Amino acid sequence: MRVVSRIVLGGVLLAVSSVPALAQPTAVQTGVLKFAYVNSGQILESAPGRSEALAVFEKETLPMRTQIQRMQDSLQSIINEYQKAQPQLTPAQRSQREAAIGGKQQEYQQRAQAMQQSAQSRQEELMAPVMEQVNKVIQDLRSEDGYAFIFDSGAQVPFIVSADKNLDITTRVLDRLKTLGPPKLPAPTAAAPGSTAPVKPPATGPVASPTGVSRPRP
Repeated sequence: MRVVSRIVLGGVLLAVSSVPALAQPTAVQTGVLKFAYVNSGQILESAPGRSEALAVFEKETLPMRTQIQRMQDSLQSIINEYQKAQPQLTPAQRSQREAAIGGKQQEYQQRAQAMQQSAQSRQEELMAPVMEQVNKVIQDLRSEDGYAFIFDSGAQVPFIVSADKNLDITTRVLDRLKTLGPPKLPAPTAAAPGSTAPVKPPATGPVASPTGVSRPRP
């Protein structure tokens, strides 16, 4: 008679090949495998190259953040001016001003969204070498030590609820990363992510021209 041994480990179902029921147990047949886990959050926090990547990102996206703030200030200035003039406006003038404000708000939102998406892509690009080096080190340790699985206790939905701390190889990963040093980061971009031409004032309607968008503040 032959049986199939199934073992559930960390949410993973392992099916061991059919063996004679009275056969002498072996390491594979009894599911004795080597496991380890890491805290990815702790690793990424201290990974070489991370602080350099974030510094480059902050520097490159500063013009973008400044531009978004100016657009917000410009829109608020237009709204404030309209609210002050509203009691003296005719219904037709109010409708015209409100339509112009709505159009400007939509334009600014679209531009801000485009810049934010571009910035996110740049952040991922800068962090890619760091992530690749971390993954390589973990894969190397898994292969060198013969681990069947390396779990992540720092994931947003971790599979591990309790484990022997001796199985934690986070420190080993960090030590290996330190010996490698920071990876080479992608070259800086020529312009701020998502930057576009200055916003022009509305061509029609008695709405005030945006301030602080097309030129720096004094």
